[in-house]
Amino acid sequence: MTIVRPTRDPLRLAGVVAALTWLALAISASAARVVRAPGGMPTGKTVTAEQLWQEFDHNLPAGVWVSPLENSEYEVISARWLRSSFLPAVQEEMKSLWRQGIPEENSAGNCSGFALVFRLMLGLAAMEAHARAPATATVIVSQQKPFGGLSATLENHCVAFVLTDEGPWIVEAQSGAHTRLAEYPNLPTVKLVSVH
Repeated sequence: MTIVRPTRDPLRLAGVVAALTWLALAISASAARVVRAPGGMPTGKTVTAEQLWQEFDHNLPAGVWVSPLENSEYEVISARWLRSSFLPAVQEEMKSLWRQGIPEENSAGNCSGFALVFRLMLGLAAMEAHARAPATATVIVSQQKPFGGLSATLENHCVAFVLTDEGPWIVEAQSGAHTRLAEYPNLPTVKLVSVH
Protein backbone atom coordinates (compact mmCIF):
# COMPACT_ATOMS: atom_id res chain seq x y z
CA MET A 1 0.00 0.00 0.00
CA THR A 2 1.14 3.50 -0.70
CA ILE A 3 0.22 5.98 2.00
CA VAL A 4 -1.33 9.01 0.39
CA ARG A 5 0.18 12.29 1.49
CA PRO A 6 -2.10 15.19 2.39
CA THR A 7 -4.15 16.91 -0.28
CA ARG A 8 -6.58 19.78 0.10
CA ASP A 9 -9.63 17.68 1.08
CA PRO A 10 -7.89 15.36 3.59
CA LEU A 11 -6.24 18.34 5.25
CA ARG A 12 -9.60 19.98 5.59
CA LEU A 13 -11.02 16.78 7.08
CA ALA A 14 -8.07 16.55 9.45
CA GLY A 15 -8.71 20.16 10.47
CA VAL A 16 -12.35 19.33 11.19
CA VAL A 17 -11.23 16.34 13.27
CA ALA A 18 -8.80 18.57 15.21
CA ALA A 19 -11.55 21.13 15.82
CA LEU A 20 -13.90 18.42 17.04
CA THR A 21 -11.16 17.10 19.34
CA TRP A 22 -10.89 20.57 20.86
CA LEU A 23 -14.68 20.69 21.18
CA ALA A 24 -14.73 17.31 22.95
CA LEU A 25 -12.07 18.54 25.38
CA ALA A 26 -14.01 21.73 26.00
CA ILE A 27 -17.22 19.78 26.60
CA SER A 28 -15.49 17.44 29.04
CA ALA A 29 -14.07 20.41 30.96
CA SER A 30 -17.40 22.19 31.34
CA ALA A 31 -19.57 21.82 34.42
CA ALA A 32 -22.53 20.80 32.25
CA ARG A 33 -20.95 17.62 30.88
CA VAL A 34 -18.31 15.41 32.45
CA VAL A 35 -16.70 12.64 30.43
CA ARG A 36 -15.34 9.85 32.60
CA ALA A 37 -12.93 7.09 31.69
CA PRO A 38 -12.29 3.87 33.56
CA GLY A 39 -9.01 3.54 35.42
CA GLY A 40 -6.64 0.63 35.61
CA MET A 41 -5.49 0.65 32.00
CA PRO A 42 -2.63 -1.88 31.69
CA THR A 43 0.54 -0.30 30.37
CA GLY A 44 3.97 -1.30 29.21
CA LYS A 45 3.52 -2.45 25.63
CA THR A 46 4.36 0.29 23.15
CA VAL A 47 5.01 0.63 19.46
CA THR A 48 7.13 3.21 17.71
CA ALA A 49 5.58 5.63 15.27
CA GLU A 50 7.21 3.62 12.49
CA GLN A 51 5.59 0.41 13.74
CA LEU A 52 2.19 2.12 13.90
CA TRP A 53 2.69 3.36 10.31
CA GLN A 54 3.46 -0.25 9.35
CA GLU A 55 0.16 -1.40 10.93
CA PHE A 56 -1.67 1.09 8.72
CA ASP A 57 0.46 0.23 5.69
CA HIS A 58 -0.14 -3.53 5.99
CA ASN A 59 -3.82 -3.44 6.95
CA LEU A 60 -5.50 -0.61 5.04
CA PRO A 61 -6.52 -0.46 1.38
CA ALA A 62 -4.28 1.36 -1.09
CA GLY A 63 -4.84 5.10 -1.32
CA VAL A 64 -5.99 5.70 2.27
CA TRP A 65 -4.70 9.00 3.64
CA VAL A 66 -3.13 8.69 7.11
CA SER A 67 -2.38 11.78 9.15
CA PRO A 68 1.16 12.52 10.27
CA LEU A 69 2.11 10.99 13.62
CA GLU A 70 3.31 13.45 16.25
CA ASN A 71 4.60 11.05 18.92
CA SER A 72 7.59 8.74 18.74
CA GLU A 73 5.85 5.96 20.73
CA TYR A 74 2.25 4.86 21.27
CA GLU A 75 0.66 2.66 23.94
CA VAL A 76 -0.77 -0.63 22.68
CA ILE A 77 -4.12 -1.19 24.38
CA SER A 78 -4.98 -4.36 26.26
CA ALA A 79 -7.86 -6.11 24.46
CA ARG A 80 -8.91 -7.74 27.72
CA TRP A 81 -9.14 -4.35 29.47
CA LEU A 82 -11.03 -2.89 26.49
CA ARG A 83 -13.63 -5.65 26.71
CA SER A 84 -13.97 -5.78 30.50
CA SER A 85 -13.66 -2.11 31.51
CA PHE A 86 -13.38 0.38 28.70
CA LEU A 87 -16.12 -0.63 26.26
CA PRO A 88 -18.77 -0.96 29.01
CA ALA A 89 -17.81 2.57 30.15
CA VAL A 90 -18.12 3.82 26.56
CA GLN A 91 -21.54 2.18 26.25
CA GLU A 92 -22.70 3.94 29.43
CA GLU A 93 -21.36 7.27 28.18
CA MET A 94 -23.16 6.82 24.86
CA LYS A 95 -26.42 5.88 26.61
CA SER A 96 -26.13 9.07 28.65
CA LEU A 97 -25.63 11.12 25.49
CA TRP A 98 -28.57 9.42 23.76
CA ARG A 99 -30.82 10.08 26.80
CA GLN A 100 -29.97 13.77 26.45
CA GLY A 101 -30.93 13.71 22.78
CA ILE A 102 -27.36 14.49 21.70
CA PRO A 103 -27.22 12.60 18.36
CA GLU A 104 -27.91 15.12 15.63
CA GLU A 105 -27.02 15.45 11.98
CA ASN A 106 -24.60 18.20 10.94
CA SER A 107 -23.53 18.93 14.51
CA ALA A 108 -20.91 17.82 17.03
CA GLY A 109 -23.42 15.17 18.16
CA ASN A 110 -22.87 12.88 15.21
CA CYS A 111 -20.62 9.92 14.44
CA SER A 112 -17.43 11.98 14.34
CA GLY A 113 -18.30 13.55 17.69
CA PHE A 114 -18.91 10.10 19.17
CA ALA A 115 -15.62 8.76 17.77
CA LEU A 116 -13.86 11.73 19.38
CA VAL A 117 -15.56 11.08 22.74
CA PHE A 118 -14.32 7.48 22.46
CA ARG A 119 -10.77 8.70 21.80
CA LEU A 120 -11.02 11.33 24.54
CA MET A 121 -12.03 8.64 27.05
CA LEU A 122 -9.15 6.42 25.93
CA GLY A 123 -6.75 9.37 26.20
CA LEU A 124 -7.99 10.19 29.71
CA ALA A 125 -7.49 6.55 30.76
CA ALA A 126 -3.95 6.69 29.37
CA MET A 127 -3.24 9.94 31.22
CA GLU A 128 -4.47 8.44 34.49
CA ALA A 129 -2.18 5.44 33.92
CA HIS A 130 0.80 7.71 33.02
CA ALA A 131 0.97 5.86 29.71
CA ARG A 132 2.11 6.91 26.26
CA ALA A 133 -0.46 8.33 23.86
CA PRO A 134 -2.88 5.52 23.03
CA ALA A 135 -2.52 3.87 19.62
CA THR A 136 -5.93 5.01 18.43
CA ALA A 137 -7.32 6.98 15.51
CA THR A 138 -10.52 8.24 13.95
CA VAL A 139 -11.37 6.47 10.70
CA ILE A 140 -13.59 7.98 8.02
CA VAL A 141 -15.25 5.31 5.95
CA SER A 142 -18.09 4.99 3.46
CA GLN A 143 -20.73 2.98 5.37
CA GLN A 144 -21.54 0.57 2.53
CA LYS A 145 -22.37 -2.35 4.85
CA PRO A 146 -24.04 -2.46 8.25
CA PHE A 147 -21.80 -2.67 11.30
CA GLY A 148 -22.16 -2.28 15.04
CA GLY A 149 -25.91 -1.77 15.00
CA LEU A 150 -25.84 0.87 12.28
CA SER A 151 -27.31 0.27 8.85
CA ALA A 152 -25.61 0.70 5.50
CA THR A 153 -26.19 4.43 5.01
CA LEU A 154 -24.02 4.70 1.89
CA GLU A 155 -22.61 7.89 3.43
CA ASN A 156 -19.39 8.89 5.17
CA HIS A 157 -19.17 7.57 8.72
CA CYS A 158 -16.62 7.73 11.57
CA VAL A 159 -15.43 4.80 13.63
CA ALA A 160 -12.45 4.35 15.94
CA PHE A 161 -9.24 2.42 15.26
CA VAL A 162 -7.44 0.90 18.25
CA LEU A 163 -4.19 -1.05 18.12
CA THR A 164 -4.64 -3.77 20.75
CA ASP A 165 -2.37 -6.54 21.92
CA GLU A 166 -4.57 -8.81 19.75
CA GLY A 167 -3.97 -6.67 16.67
CA PRO A 168 -5.81 -3.70 15.14
CA TRP A 169 -9.51 -3.28 15.88
CA ILE A 170 -12.32 -1.10 14.59
CA VAL A 171 -14.84 0.06 17.19
CA GLU A 172 -18.25 1.55 16.52
CA ALA A 173 -18.22 4.20 19.26
CA GLN A 174 -22.01 4.54 19.35
CA SER A 175 -22.54 0.92 20.37
CA GLY A 176 -19.18 -0.34 21.56
CA ALA A 177 -19.29 -3.07 18.91
CA HIS A 178 -15.83 -4.08 17.77
CA THR A 179 -14.08 -6.36 15.36
CA ARG A 180 -10.60 -7.08 14.12
CA LEU A 181 -9.69 -4.63 11.37
CA ALA A 182 -9.29 -7.46 8.84
CA GLU A 183 -12.91 -8.54 9.52
CA TYR A 184 -14.43 -5.05 9.40
CA PRO A 185 -17.08 -5.17 6.64
CA ASN A 186 -16.35 -1.61 5.45
CA LEU A 187 -12.57 -2.00 5.31
CA PRO A 188 -12.50 -1.64 1.49
CA THR A 189 -14.15 1.80 1.76
CA VAL A 190 -11.85 3.37 4.39
CA LYS A 191 -10.95 6.87 3.20
CA LEU A 192 -8.96 8.62 5.91
CA VAL A 193 -7.25 7.84 9.23
CA SER A 194 -6.54 10.65 11.69
CA VAL A 195 -4.28 9.86 14.64
CA HIS A 196 -4.85 13.37 16.11
